[in-house]
Amino acid sequence: MIALLALRSAATAPDIARHYDELDFFYRQLWGEHLHHGLWEEQWEDDPQLSIQETTRRLLEVTIAPLSLQPGERVVDIGCGYGADARWLAEHTAAHVTGITLSALQVQLAKEHPPPVRGSTVIRQGDWLHNDFDDHSFGAAVAIESLAHMPDKRLFFRQLSRTLSHGGRAAIACWTAAPDCSFLETILLRRLCRDGQLPSLGTLREYRELAEDAGLRFTNYRDLTTAVEPTWRIIRRRAAKALWSLRFLRASIVTARRRPSFVLTIPSMMLAYRTQALHYGILWLEK
Repeated sequence: MIALLALRSAATAPDIARHYDELDFFYRQLWGEHLHHGLWEEQWEDDPQLSIQETTRRLLEVTIAPLSLQPGERVVDIGCGYGADARWLAEHTAAHVTGITLSALQVQLAKEHPPPVRGSTVIRQGDWLHNDFDDHSFGAAVAIESLAHMPDKRLFFRQLSRTLSHGGRAAIACWTAAPDCSFLETILLRRLCRDGQLPSLGTLREYRELAEDAGLRFTNYRDLTTAVEPTWRIIRRRAAKALWSLRFLRASIVTARRRPSFVLTIPSMMLAYRTQALHYGILWLEK
C-alpha cells in the first residue's frame, strides 16, 4: 500500500491560493465557475447541447443527495471556489451555506453575484485547517475536490468532526490513489501532486481510517472514476479550440513560462485515470 505521505509535495496554503489566483483565467474559460469534474453518462459526451456546467451540477446533485439538506440548515462548503456550488445549494435547498476558500480573488468574484432567492450564502477567505467556526456549527458539510489540497489530512477530518453537530452529515468528493500502484504510476501521481499543488494524496482506506479516528462514521462510498473521466477529454477539446483566441493564446504563453509543467496536466490526468492509478469517488460520513 502507498502511504499517504509517500505522495507528498511541498505545497502550502499560500502556494495553493496563488495557484488558483494565477490560473483564474484558464479555470473560468475552460471549466466555468463550478471548479470540479462533471458527471457524464456514456451517451452525453458527444452531445453538443450539453455544457460542462450541466455535468458539474449533476455531480453536485449526486454528492449532496444522501445528505437530505433541509430548509434553514447550516451547511459549510469546504474549498468553495467561486461560490457557484454554494449558491446552487442555497437556491435548491433553502439552506444557509457558508463557503470557505484560500483564494482572495475567488471571494471577490463570488461577491459579484446576486444573492440566491432562497436560502443564503456567505463566502469568506480562510484556511479550513485553522478555521474559527464554533464547535457544532453545521448540520452538514460538502467538500468537492478540496481534500487533496489539505496539507494535513488528519486535521481536515478533525475540523470536520469538531464543526459538525451531533448527527451531522458530510459528503467528500475526492481523488484517491490506488493502493497497489506501480513505481511508474507512483511517479505519475507525484507529478500530479506537484503540478496541481496537492500537498498529499491518500488511498480510500487511509481517508476512511482518518475519518473514523476523528469520530466520524463511514456510511457509504461510490466510485465515479469512469463517470468523471470524460471531463478531461472535453477540457482538452475546449482548450484546443480556445487557442484560436488571441487572448487565450497570449495567456497560455505567459503561463507556460511561469508554470512550464502546467501544460502537461491534462494528459497526465487522462493517463492517471486510464491506468487506474487515480480514482475518483464520493465518501459519505456522519458525526
